Amino acid sequence: MAYGPKPFVTDARPPTRDEDPELWAVRDALVDLDPDGVRTGYAIREALDQIYDGQRTGRWDYTQLLKTEKTHMGTLVEIWLQREFCFEDGIDLDYLIAGVDVDCKWSLNLYEWEIPIEMYRYGAKVALVVWGNDYTARWAAGLIRISEADLREKGKQRDGKRKLNDHGRDRILWLHREAELVKNTLLHIPNPAKLDSIVYADSGQTAVNNLFRELTGELVNRATVLTAAQQVDSAKRVRDARKHLRPDGIVIFGHYNPHPRMAAELHLPIPTLGRFVSTRVAPWRTGDPEPYTEIQGNRWRRARTSDAITPAPLLPRQSREQS
Repeated sequence: MAYGPKPFVTDARPPTRDEDPELWAVRDALVDLDPDGVRTGYAIREALDQIYDGQRTGRWDYTQLLKTEKTHMGTLVEIWLQREFCFEDGIDLDYLIAGVDVDCKWSLNLYEWEIPIEMYRYGAKVALVVWGNDYTARWAAGLIRISEADLREKGKQRDGKRKLNDHGRDRILWLHREAELVKNTLLHIPNPAKLDSIVYADSGQTAVNNLFRELTGELVNRATVLTAAQQVDSAKRVRDARKHLRPDGIVIFGHYNPHPRMAAELHLPIPTLGRFVSTRVAPWRTGDPEPYTEIQGNRWRRARTSDAITPAPLLPRQSREQS
């Protein structure tokens, strides 16, 4: 499975700043908007979660989609990127970035972007090529000015779309090469029994309870809660799961303060917007080597496997109690 772009295989290289100042102007604008790629990754994650529509369908895997739905994925990525970055509409193409017309191309398979004839027939146009893979939890994005030399020979497709050849692949100016995609939680559960306890639970609330019971120490995003619950109010399902799991010693940290700080103090992954992390806790005693956080005036640490179950403390209300 692909984790990102491959090394060069030809003598072709991305253009220098002097060779293509427009392409580099687009590159600079995108890097300024998203230097670490977090916002682009967020848009890809949202597009994937929207196409799964887990709240209504219970789906979480690309193979569960209909063929017609898969063809719509590129449009959703285009929409989510424009929504995230507020790109102006293009003149002839999708976006206007740094005054340059840019077309957005998505592919689930690396290098398999389909390039329409209008991208090169009347002058070489700039494409923002985006790839993401839910199975490897990686994504990449780059820029290329499309020319005839960058494309494979015409095939039998009626629409005349063509894919990049090796020369074209090596001419991509990459913005982000092997960026981490927010994990599709259900897709990455290695234990079939754990997955079954969530997706085949007898109620939405039981599914959410099992989600946080089975996946302690892992970030869980809102879309996963919606998919597990298949109900509208995912926030209420998380709040109720906190109550149900307290007797088992399990707490669920949300994304508003002070929860992220407390998760960090316990050396857990820090929940960002729309994400949660659970863990079983035990009272911290003098001499315990583990880090602790203070809850309700007492010190608590992550529980060891050997620790007896102790009912968890009530977590403090978050600064925006929506989770």
